[in-house]
Amino acid sequence: MSLEKTEAVVLKAFNWSESSRTVIFFSRRFGKLALVDKGGRSFKSKRGRIVGFAVLEITFYSSQKESSGYIRDVDPLETFSFEKEGTMGRLAYGSAACELLNLLLPEEETQIDLYDYFVSFLKCVEAADKRSLPALFLAFFLRCLSHLGYHPSLTHCAGCGRASQADSQADYVQFHPERGGVLCSSCQTVADQYIRLSSACFEQLVNLQSASLTEAAAMPITYADTELLLEALTRFESCQTGVKGELKSLEFLQKLKKTDLT
Repeated sequence: MSLEKTEAVVLKAFNWSESSRTVIFFSRRFGKLALVDKGGRSFKSKRGRIVGFAVLEITFYSSQKESSGYIRDVDPLETFSFEKEGTMGRLAYGSAACELLNLLLPEEETQIDLYDYFVSFLKCVEAADKRSLPALFLAFFLRCLSHLGYHPSLTHCAGCGRASQADSQADYVQFHPERGGVLCSSCQTVADQYIRLSSACFEQLVNLQSASLTEAAAMPITYADTELLLEALTRFESCQTGVKGELKSLEFLQKLKKTDLT
């Protein structure tokens, strides 16, 4: 076994005994990485503890003969407490980002740019006004899809490639998850099922696709538009990647949207 070290963030953990578990990390050097955390659940463990929403430096044993390596040591580098106003919403959007990456990332494939963007996203979730969180997550969702090769076609028709725009009569665009984006009237068929986006909602989506996290944080968006765009992107992700799985953290947000907790 070789000894490796990398910066990483926890995506998910599975307990398999009273003292041990398997932890899935998004690591800077190795991409998505599943490691066995022997004795890590025990309070008697003498090494650093693994926590969520934190940048960690992990040292682990790697072996080509086994499916998982073993964690040797953990040192926290930066922790995100999400203690500002809207803590529950911050936790939910942070968790949704972890879920999305766990669903989409290939195993042990280096994604340095996406890793750095993910850490920047967590920093923004920690510091931003709670009203900025929906736009921040939508921008993250779009960037994650595009970085992994699933770029939704928004500025041009996914069918014919012509520049897309809101319907001149109805003032909307038709988004088709299975065909990869928006469709012009010439490429639409009666049998297809679309997600209808108003011109204002569509413009927000286009702007978020190219926005930096700082720019996204300055784009207020309503809950109604957030729900519609999340539905569009979630269905797009499912159709284009073939990965089935709901983001449970976003379902949790639905229960919070009428409270002051988000």
